[in-house]
Amino acid sequence: MKEPRDLLVSMRDISVSYDSVQALRGVDFDVAAGEIHGLVGEHRAGKSTLVKLLSGAVAKDSGTIKFKGREIQSFTPRTAIQSGIGIVYQNMNVILTIDSIENIFTGRRLASRLGFLDEKPMENRARELFERLGVDIDPRARLEDLTEAEQLMVEIAKALSTEPELMIFDEISSKLTPKEMEAIYRLLFDFKKRGKSVVYISHNMDEIFEFADRVTILKNGTRQGTEEIRDIDKLKLIKMAYSFAQSREELEQDNRELFLLKKYNEDVIRNLPVGVIIVDQEGMVSIANFAALKALAVRGERILGSPLGDLLGSAGLERAGAIVAALADKEERCWDELPCGESSILRIKSFPFQNEDFKHLSTILVIEDITAERRLQDYLLRSEKIASIAELATGVAHEISNPLSVVLNYVDLLKRRPEGFDHERIAKIEHELNRIGDIIGSLLSFSRLRATPMKGLSLRSVLEDVRLLVEHRVREKSIELTMRAPPDDLLVFGDENSLKQVFVNLIINSVEAVLERGRIEVSARIMEPEGYVEISVIDDGCGIAPEILDRIFDPFFSTKAGKKNTGLGLSICQHIIESHEGAIVCSCDELTSMSVRLPVYRPSQA
Repeated sequence: MKEPRDLLVSMRDISVSYDSVQALRGVDFDVAAGEIHGLVGEHRAGKSTLVKLLSGAVAKDSGTIKFKGREIQSFTPRTAIQSGIGIVYQNMNVILTIDSIENIFTGRRLASRLGFLDEKPMENRARELFERLGVDIDPRARLEDLTEAEQLMVEIAKALSTEPELMIFDEISSKLTPKEMEAIYRLLFDFKKRGKSVVYISHNMDEIFEFADRVTILKNGTRQGTEEIRDIDKLKLIKMAYSFAQSREELEQDNRELFLLKKYNEDVIRNLPVGVIIVDQEGMVSIANFAALKALAVRGERILGSPLGDLLGSAGLERAGAIVAALADKEERCWDELPCGESSILRIKSFPFQNEDFKHLSTILVIEDITAERRLQDYLLRSEKIASIAELATGVAHEISNPLSVVLNYVDLLKRRPEGFDHERIAKIEHELNRIGDIIGSLLSFSRLRATPMKGLSLRSVLEDVRLLVEHRVREKSIELTMRAPPDDLLVFGDENSLKQVFVNLIINSVEAVLERGRIEVSARIMEPEGYVEISVIDDGCGIAPEILDRIFDPFFSTKAGKKNTGLGLSICQHIIESHEGAIVCSCDELTSMSVRLPVYRPSQA
């Protein structure tokens, strides 16, 4: 069993606003000792605001912050440093007119016993820090004479000079060379090895998957989830963190060109698991990643610099000419159900982006191979048709079976009369009637749906068994699970195994939604005079966005980033509960609640 984490930082229900703009809305966030914790999300998702609370740059409107188990009302820049928190912002905070030594020791210069400034120890300390970072910088050089990357290294050295227990890096990789980033990576692992912690903010998903232990996703100032890196799927994480299908007005407002260019370099784009083609203003292919070439089933030789129409045409894509022509409109478009080659089906979306002067720069094509998805949908549709035909056949068979039995009885009576009838012909009639009966019997056997055996069940006993089944998952995250058991004599009418499956699924969903030491409550109440019992599973996890609340019971719909999630769990739960003549509903405010309503079973009614 995984040991509970020793939390260095614990933030609960944090809200921050700037005038009328709500930057954070009830966010939960924690960092364990010896952990590298990734923080991802779109521009203005609230990432920088969250870490600025720890550095003392901003103050919270509400919520609680604990550092090393002690509640902190608010940090100031000085108390943050004194507590052992170091931070490097994406916008550097250095003084260009002074040297590295003065920048590193600003506000805390070393003095001799007589009170005079002691520069030699400060210079030696600066050289040690630069050596640790693997850079060759003259401590006496003024920062205005250094490169931007060297200036950033000075700022990192300043944060390291206080020997922090928590180090925060806010979008630094875009300013450093690969060689300089190697030194940062070594530094991160050194921190972890020494039991210290790191919060690493980045748009580069490869970095997050390379060294982070956990990752928290922020979106529009809310926490979408916190996941273990080893359990996460990269494509689902990208979809959770970033909204690619933005409106044109949003693209203009957020300057999508700079956003995308800063977020991904060419290597990241080429290795994305979703197909991406970038087309320049002349309609020439400037980037086509591996997933796009695989979806189009074309080879990569001489693709770059060729017309988009040639690439799509060589792949045998229907409507290739229409797609190329539509790009001239410079608007977002989507082409669904596009046959490609002999058997593939693709979905293609176009996203033009502009600079701040509204000049069109290029267009991104996102290509998805939906062949398997469509085949599955066709299979499910065929299954539904077969089920409908089977149900119809059952009704028809029953209707024919009754009069057929009557006819056979009369034939049997005719056979008993000794004379006046052609017994040979009657025997043939009987043979054919029996053959019809055999056909109907086979039809009933084929179409008969297996009925679920129902009986009166103790709801308390069912929930206690469920608690035993989920106990190991609850202990792994040190979750507080409260089970408000119903009375022993409260019975529901149903199938025991099916109901256990429902409640195990709902509690596991809550376990995956809450942070370490989160809270889950299971309660039951009788709804009179309706004659129902309502069982609720309530958690303080990341919640469900209002815009997707109506879709959570749809088959194959999921908000999780896990590799093994199929999106069928809640759909199956709904089917089971409806087969018990009950209902399942979800509500999400400050807490998330999944409520199951089942008819109360009274033995006197049996």
